Amino acid sequence: MATTTARVQYHRLLGTGMQLNLAAVKVTVATESSILSESPRVDILLLRREGAGWNEAQRARLPDGIRESTAAHILVEFKYTESVTEDGILQAAAYDLFYRQVQKLPKEQTLPVVLSAKTPQQSRLARWGYEESQRGVFRTKLPFVGRVTLLALNRLPPTGNNAFVKLFASREQERESGLAALARSGIAESTDFHAYILGLTQTLDVKGDTGMAEVLTPEKVLAYGKRMRELVFETGTPEERLAGLSPDEILAGLSLEERRKLLQLLQKEIDAGADGGTDRSGTDGGEN
Repeated sequence: MATTTARVQYHRLLGTGMQLNLAAVKVTVATESSILSESPRVDILLLRREGAGWNEAQRARLPDGIRESTAAHILVEFKYTESVTEDGILQAAAYDLFYRQVQKLPKEQTLPVVLSAKTPQQSRLARWGYEESQRGVFRTKLPFVGRVTLLALNRLPPTGNNAFVKLFASREQERESGLAALARSGIAESTDFHAYILGLTQTLDVKGDTGMAEVLTPEKVLAYGKRMRELVFETGTPEERLAGLSPDEILAGLSLEERRKLLQLLQKEIDAGADGGTDRSGTDGGEN
């Protein structure tokens, strides 16, 4: 029986991961957020809850091109399997206009962003007036679209703040560099976020074919990642399961009775060590 290619809403996968990552630093993330009373809907909306700018904790998790902005409302159009087109840039500019009108916001409070898994052709970028202001971040001064920032995931450096979005880059080596940067940064301290990353690395296919007959949703990715974590703990050795945990973290996972037993074992080890260190011959045990 032929396998039916799953329909995947990649912006929901990206948006859910952003939500899990940014919730700890008070950034609200909504997917398919309505910017008018009815459609159209912007792919992802990042909303700073407080403050006049992004704080250091937020900047550590926001990609280049966004983290430098003082805007509190970031409207993201995500291009995963499709290439960036002129219409796509105009659409982002239109969404920004409609959103500001509905929300009654000044221009300084919003930033429209096109996030592209693929690297746009240089000839197209030149035609649209886009130049790379920093690695992976393209801006233009042309009228009508001058407010739209273009981010090319393959070009963004593999730093901690770019790590998660680079998991959606079209080039495998760039996805791997993002995964390595995530491991170095330590920002995946949330259990759900860690599980979500595991699920993504096993199910995401930049070609748009997940190889699964079912519709791939953020909920299924998270559930899959959680099951992978469970398997690691179920099959891992005690040393592997405790690796990287501090004594406080180990104790936090023990019941009161388990702590008593641990103390008894430690006391036996201490007593045994003290007995073994006593020189019963009466000499000091030093060199002659």
